[in-house]
Amino acid sequence: MLHTEPSFSVYADGEGLIDVGKRDTKGSGEFSFGEIMGFENLGIVEKEDVKENYMKLVDEDPSNPLFLKNYAHILKSNGDLNGAEEYYFRATQADPKDGEILMQYAKLIWELHHDQDRASGYFEAAVLAAPQDCDVLAAYARFLWEIDDDTENNEAATPTKESLAVDENCREPLLLRNHAQFLQETKGDFKGAEEYYSRAVQADPGDGQLVSQYAQLVWELYHDQHKASGYFEQAVEAAPTNSDVLAAYAKFLWEADEEASDKQAEKL
Repeated sequence: MLHTEPSFSVYADGEGLIDVGKRDTKGSGEFSFGEIMGFENLGIVEKEDVKENYMKLVDEDPSNPLFLKNYAHILKSNGDLNGAEEYYFRATQADPKDGEILMQYAKLIWELHHDQDRASGYFEAAVLAAPQDCDVLAAYARFLWEIDDDTENNEAATPTKESLAVDENCREPLLLRNHAQFLQETKGDFKGAEEYYSRAVQADPGDGQLVSQYAQLVWELYHDQHKASGYFEQAVEAAPTNSDVLAAYAKFLWEADEEASDKQAEKL
């Protein structure tokens, strides 16, 4: 009779890290994962061993967001907050659409530097990336509650959860774009979004997706065919194979043609 072996996932430690040395301690007579892999004499893997293993994984695959995130978590759990900050940041660069990574980085920025503007930008990016993730939403809500308390206790503190914005000297296109999206999609502040999209485009004019988003907003706000067309053409030139950019440009051309036809009909 065949026996079902437990999934390897049961040995995860709750943070996505696998402890390959865990054994069955209940005397059930069943083989544990450690025994199957020949580690029956190793016991529980020490935290330093896990750290070294992940360091090797990161060295071998430095753009893997999962390895970077897990290594950052290990560094943080060991009290190395500055090291964790570096690897969380690298993880956000490797996968800027992972809400959980963005949230972890935002939490660390707030804990380490108490930088409201920067932490807010990453929290907003995390919410946009994972709007239904309860952990992300809870972390953001706690952050807003904490900065509200800071504001009440310090009259010199000007930002609030309603008025937080990316610092005026910020030149990071990812932060600027994410804040623009937050203002547009969550707050309905199209004028504010236009400002941050404009700053993001200036910071990285070669990002076709970014330029396309700005062009769409310009067209939606002003129906300025000449200005929007210029940005759409810039976006297509920067990302000629990006289907989203091409689709947005095609939609704009169709709408602009329809609008021109309607204006011509009105003159007749």
